[in-house]
Amino acid sequence: MKKALATLAAALIAGPAFADHRQIDIEDNTFIPSARIGIDIFPRGEQPSVPHSGHGIEIGFTGTSGEDSQTRTAGAPALTFGGRSFTAPTTLNYDFDFRFLEIAYRFRHFFGAGSFGIEALGGLGFAELEVRATSGLQTASEKLQSGGLVGGFGIVWKFLPQTSLQSRITIFGSGDREGVTGAARFDVFVAQALGRHAAVRAGLTSWGLVSQRDEDDDFGSINSHLRAGFGGLAVGLELAF
Repeated sequence: MKKALATLAAALIAGPAFADHRQIDIEDNTFIPSARIGIDIFPRGEQPSVPHSGHGIEIGFTGTSGEDSQTRTAGAPALTFGGRSFTAPTTLNYDFDFRFLEIAYRFRHFFGAGSFGIEALGGLGFAELEVRATSGLQTASEKLQSGGLVGGFGIVWKFLPQTSLQSRITIFGSGDREGVTGAARFDVFVAQALGRHAAVRAGLTSWGLVSQRDEDDDFGSINSHLRAGFGGLAVGLELAF
């Protein structure tokens, strides 16, 4: 799933997926916490912490850390990252920190008795991926940062009055080449309202990110493309107003 989302991000945002022999490839299973503030615009008469039809604003933040390694066999082209060239054969060890902030307009609509609904979102996002690579005595690091547009679509099933099963796919595109070119996220979780203005979510989240990186960097060399996929157990807190 994580690699599929990274490929989706590449296809939708950065063009065709890069050839594996010339890209940095990172994949990990990790815990992903998140926080969200939801503000109803219209209507405002229902319990804000329980999903309902209407218009609103969402402000969300998430982040995680992880690590992975990539083995380069003899004859593979060198990978360039952070001004350093890593020649094969070698094993590169990566560790990363990821953060994502978004603010979006949200529309939800529930059908019939109100137990099944859909949602659509659109707005702005900011993605930051800091990667450190080591191989033998060589070490390199970079912080990839980009702002861009966010769009999403989700499905909500309220199987109990205060409890719902929610899934959502979110796409981020920056238009940059040297930062985070594009990203895709898939969430599936159970949400439980805690009173009128708070809810908790628990489930699974998977992220895919790409950095096209086909221009000269600050060190005068051409960096290798980067693709990252990570995901796992996710827990979130939501405040609703």
